[in-house]
Amino acid sequence: MPLKIEDIKVKGYERVIHATNATTKLDCVIAIHNTKLGPSLGGVRSWEYTSFENQKKDALRLSEAMTLKNSVCGINFGGGKATLNLNNIKKTPELYQSYAEAVEALNGSYLTAGDVNTFKEDLIECSKISKYVYGINVETSGPTSRGLFYAMKSTNKFINNNNDLKNVHVAISGVGKVGGKLAMLLAKVGAKITASSINSELIKKLKSEIDFTEAKPEDLFKTNCDIISPCALGNAINQSNKNQLKCKAIVGAANNQLENSEIAEWLLKNKIVYSPDYLVNSGGVVAIASEINKTENLLEKHLEKIGDRLNQVLEESKKNNESTDLVVRRIAFERINS
Repeated sequence: MPLKIEDIKVKGYERVIHATNATTKLDCVIAIHNTKLGPSLGGVRSWEYTSFENQKKDALRLSEAMTLKNSVCGINFGGGKATLNLNNIKKTPELYQSYAEAVEALNGSYLTAGDVNTFKEDLIECSKISKYVYGINVETSGPTSRGLFYAMKSTNKFINNNNDLKNVHVAISGVGKVGGKLAMLLAKVGAKITASSINSELIKKLKSEIDFTEAKPEDLFKTNCDIISPCALGNAINQSNKNQLKCKAIVGAANNQLENSEIAEWLLKNKIVYSPDYLVNSGGVVAIASEINKTENLLEKHLEKIGDRLNQVLEESKKNNESTDLVVRRIAFERINS
């Protein structure tokens, strides 16, 4: 069966497609949010979605976040994202090759990379079919964790007028590729670490390398600490757990950490500094942009700039008494529209 592409009209998005292939079991949504700065760049998330609505909603939210992320971190790419449904579907080379057919059909308006549950071997299969596949030669979790580390230093300086993280207590939710590497960087500078994961093997592995206090995943956000770092999936800070927070700041790797913009307002009122996710976790996309632009030698400088850009957001938020979420959106769209 050949690839089928159906366009879905969504207000505020340049193009949204539903790509299917009955033979390979492909069921994928690709959302191109904005290409004013350049072709849309964003990964493909391979996930078990219980409904098409959830799958589409995820693609829309994530692609808008990529528009903001790519703008605010200073790279010349627009925002796009793909969600590939693995509900009752086995990963196969053919599945990713047919996904790449859909990417190729978009003629370079969307550049794909990896995301949750999409690995290097999947991208290699994609690259056999499409020339618009990136991130194969770039390991993104390292740059993402280093960008987060610089963001934590900036956040700490904003709160305590000191960017030294020694003895600063950081509670990390999720110690996968990014969270685990972040914990190692923090341990190196003498930070105090509490961590949780739904995967006990990851906790065990990390314990063999550094000292930290383990918390149950459901208790992590109740930790009395300086910084909470959500490094797992989105909607981590929500209506049901916001009142449990006993931290001074939130700086994490997860996308779409806040359930909605009202939570950002609530954090501002309750004097919890929120360092916006799509700025502080932009190290991975900065690394992919450096691969595309062949500027890998400048990568560390660009990662350090994440801290500088964050500082501008935090200062503006304080000056105008506006949520950081509002400030970072304004900065991102000012760059897009200028």
